Amino acid sequence: MNQNKAKSKGIRLQWKIFISLFAVTMIVLLILWACQVLLISAFYQSVKSQELKKATDEIISHIETNGSDTNFEHIVLEGDINVRVINMSDFENLFTGGDSTISATHDIGNFEILRLYSLAKENGGEVSQVYTYDKGKELFVEDPYNKPLLPGAEAPDFSDRNISDSESRKEIGVQFFPRKPALFFRSNRYVDDFLYAKLVEMQGGEEIMVISDIQVTPLDSTVAILKYQLEVTSVIALIVALVVSYIVSRHIAGPIEKLNKSARELAKGNFDTDFSGKGYREIEQLSDTLNYTASELGKVEQFRNELLANVSHDLRTPLTMIGGYAEVMRDIPGENTPENVQVIIDETARLTSFVNDLLDQSKLKSGMETLNSDRVDITELLEKMKQRYLGLIGNEGYFIDMQASEHVFVECDENKISQALFNLMDNAVNHTGEDKLVKINQSIDKNTVKIEISDTGKGIPQEFLPYIWDRYYKADTNHRRPVLGSGIGLSIVKAVFEAHKLKYGVESSENNGTVFWVEFKKM
Repeated sequence: MNQNKAKSKGIRLQWKIFISLFAVTMIVLLILWACQVLLISAFYQSVKSQELKKATDEIISHIETNGSDTNFEHIVLEGDINVRVINMSDFENLFTGGDSTISATHDIGNFEILRLYSLAKENGGEVSQVYTYDKGKELFVEDPYNKPLLPGAEAPDFSDRNISDSESRKEIGVQFFPRKPALFFRSNRYVDDFLYAKLVEMQGGEEIMVISDIQVTPLDSTVAILKYQLEVTSVIALIVALVVSYIVSRHIAGPIEKLNKSARELAKGNFDTDFSGKGYREIEQLSDTLNYTASELGKVEQFRNELLANVSHDLRTPLTMIGGYAEVMRDIPGENTPENVQVIIDETARLTSFVNDLLDQSKLKSGMETLNSDRVDITELLEKMKQRYLGLIGNEGYFIDMQASEHVFVECDENKISQALFNLMDNAVNHTGEDKLVKINQSIDKNTVKIEISDTGKGIPQEFLPYIWDRYYKADTNHRRPVLGSGIGLSIVKAVFEAHKLKYGVESSENNGTVFWVEFKKM
């Protein structure tokens, strides 16, 4: 009891489903926040870089075609990019396109071009670079020694490199320091320009470098709008998720809780409990299974009551007779006769047979009883059984008709099979009709021997056939012949045949008798 109480303290199924559904909603919202706010800059830059590389590849494919300038201009306008096509042998601009006011492609000088060229050579013919513009200060300056300076810093002196002041302003004054993309948001004052350079060798041996760039617009305003939109959407989504999760969890858990309530009634012994869970196929199947279980348990309970009644009767009757005759023989002179002693002996034998049948049936069911493998003449076994029964009941007008074309040998435990066949014979004699005819038929089909024992009685209704092998089940208690028995004969038959792994069965219809059959493998 305490264990059941401890188990019942767990969270209810409805709330488990509710929490699971709500957790899924929270995870989806977190993913949306991550993608739409935290990672949007990285996604945006990735898309822009792919567009730029694709446009650059298109330009390269048209370099040696007629009307290349027209194709270049079309690509530049369509992609909203800036492009320079440079012959690296003499720094000749073969094509310049794009009109962006902020363009690293147009602003960089020869020094930076050579640096990009060197990096591309080291990187398999292509290089990517991100430049940052300060719209307030115009640009970031990068010194020749790759030491980034703050916005507005003065350009270094290049006099020691034999570069004139005008050249230094031309070559260096428009330089920018490169950086890697970062997952943070900066002021709208700064603009990123993604540059991509690719080398291509022409058929004449000339080396061409195509430099293109595309402006990466700051996303601060976009992110702010998305954050506000997500905040509103998240609140609405959470409210909807709470309502929907509660409704769905209740809808799913409701039929299960109803089945659980009915199951408690079944556990209390109320076998008329109806399981009516609806809504899902699995729930309906479970309801059908539980209804079937309740029906079967009701039958078991009925059989149990009948078992107690029958066992009590089978034990009480012989014990009463034994006790009564013994008292008579003790108290009344002259009653100690052979007839009275025989009654006591017969009733003792009946009790012994009953107990032995119970023990045999229990051993066969539990598998404790081992089977001996014998080579048995099944035809001769049937003949002996016929003669034995004729000796017992022949004087009462009973007739046993046996049909067997030849003697057949099978492999089985002779004692167990004899017991099973005798039980079938006893059942047929007890239930045969007014003609008192019992038939034994042996037929052979290839390697199979089929034994049939039939009577001409009232038969068994079809709805009772599945239960006749159960202990103490009686489809008809009005036997034609009141032969004493243990009441578990057919149950022992079933146990013996199943232990031998034989096919067996019964065929019957009302007013047409009953046929019990079993099949052996012919040796």
